[in-house]
Amino acid sequence: MMLRQAGPYTLIAALCAGLNIAILIAGEAAGLHYVFSTALSFAACICVGYAMHCRWTFEAEPTLAGLLRYTMAMSLNFPMSLAAVWLFYSALGLPMMLAAPASTVMLTGINFALTRWAILPKGA
Repeated sequence: MMLRQAGPYTLIAALCAGLNIAILIAGEAAGLHYVFSTALSFAACICVGYAMHCRWTFEAEPTLAGLLRYTMAMSLNFPMSLAAVWLFYSALGLPMMLAAPASTVMLTGINFALTRWAILPKGA
């Protein structure tokens, strides 16, 4: 079942990554501080990601408990992203051109597991 979920998960994750980038760029163009833009992006990606993952990735009924678990799980992204970038860029000395994609790839599996845990009922 998890292999069948990989395609939809990847497309929705890419959509959310693109949405994040667009909000940050638009926020900067509008003169917003990046902290505010990041908060807007987080809220937008939670709504879009949860709705789409329920519908297409996991074919699960959306619930308030699932939304709260998803929000909690996705809130781990920020410190994990910082840690992953630190690992590749600072600790291993890779150039940012390699460190940024490497940290994203590193977190993909973790994010998939967290998303699956948040959306699917126990034992599914």
